[in-house]
Amino acid sequence: MGAGFGFRVWAEVAEERRKLPSYSLCELDDTPGGEPAEPAELEPDPAKAPSEPARDAAAAETALGDAPGACPPAVPARIPTLASLSRGRVSPLVRFQLPNVLFAYAHTLVLYHGGDDALLTDFCATLLGVSGALGAQQAFASAEEALEAAAHVLEAGEHPPGPLGTRGAMREAARILLGEGPANQKGYTLAALGHLVQTLGRARKRAEATEVRDRLYRARKKCQFLMAWTNENEVALPALALDCARAHRAHAVAAEEVAALTGELERLWGGPLPPAPRTLIEELPG
Repeated sequence: MGAGFGFRVWAEVAEERRKLPSYSLCELDDTPGGEPAEPAELEPDPAKAPSEPARDAAAAETALGDAPGACPPAVPARIPTLASLSRGRVSPLVRFQLPNVLFAYAHTLVLYHGGDDALLTDFCATLLGVSGALGAQQAFASAEEALEAAAHVLEAGEHPPGPLGTRGAMREAARILLGEGPANQKGYTLAALGHLVQTLGRARKRAEATEVRDRLYRARKKCQFLMAWTNENEVALPALALDCARAHRAHAVAAEEVAALTGELERLWGGPLPPAPRTLIEELPG
């Protein structure tokens, strides 16, 4: 994966801003050319895999396809250490909060065109609503569970849909976790979390209600903690990216199966709705 490998979310923000004030929302193709990756592409080539993280990164990149270059936010100059933020041993489940947060970040960032100040309140409300890790201090046992939790919120219609859709947000979460490559695996994740820390801090200063301020404070502290964890656990990111890529693929396959079944039923019915039931036995008048 070369240094030019970017991920689509920041490029999509720029594209959506160019569309203003139309706010046209349309779901992106899952992969370049609209063709989903084959299941075999999710697995790395054993002959080319020098290490587990490298294999995971290569497999995730292959599954996701290429993405246009983008200019991410700057990585914070100073990142706190985990020891300064946590007194005890960090739970091994912490890593699974990252996909949940990054899913919500990608969705919200594109939906609100980068989080302009005029949309700051809506940006943070959607972010915390979609991400259970930020909005409800929710924990997850796997990357798949973390992504499904965020996807369920969108599919239930609890928050505005966005240009990425659920599969697109999964894809971008994986791309953020992939980073620029082995030389800088954590850069994109740190940039995204740093952006959230800054955005949530601005929103908290503007909030008037104590409850809202407290909620934004907790979410900001969570992002700071995840940023510290990411900075010290870069080696864990490729496996998370691969898990996200597999979840994205599973959603794509499920959508294809539903579309195929729907098409077959409509063909049998002769339309989008089943025909009215026929009366087989008509009761004669007495």
